[in-house]
Amino acid sequence: MDNRIILPLLCAASAVAFAATPSSHNEKPIAVKHNAAAMAAPIVTTFDITRPREDADKLKFTLSVKNNTTKMLELRFPDGQTHDFVVKDFAGKEVWRWSQGRMFTSGKGETAFEESWDTNGQHGAFTAVAILRSNNYPVETSVQFMLP
Repeated sequence: MDNRIILPLLCAASAVAFAATPSSHNEKPIAVKHNAAAMAAPIVTTFDITRPREDADKLKFTLSVKNNTTKMLELRFPDGQTHDFVVKDFAGKEVWRWSQGRMFTSGKGETAFEESWDTNGQHGAFTAVAILRSNNYPVETSVQFMLP
């Protein structure tokens, strides 16, 4: 099934909301990566990692996707999966993948994707990878972070 998301032009108010990080006062920022190198690209992303203050063993990943053009863009997701998040340890070994064991049948009309990872008390250096699984505007971005 070919699923699609239409990214409309963003008004000034939504652009300001897009730039605000983190979105809640109950979350502690861990890492943020803005896709500044691709400012001329049609799709611009921000990848945020925050830790809810009430749960020290969880991290929240947010991949925000912005239409950087003056026209409508259609993102195509041929298998229904719109995004994915992966965490790798310092050696590059995958320790968690959000999509593991999930099935995908249809997409949503969202432009920000949020998922949580239960760290189970792990410590050390990690790399988180956010993936927009569009076949016409694919994005993969990563950010390194430490868990004390």
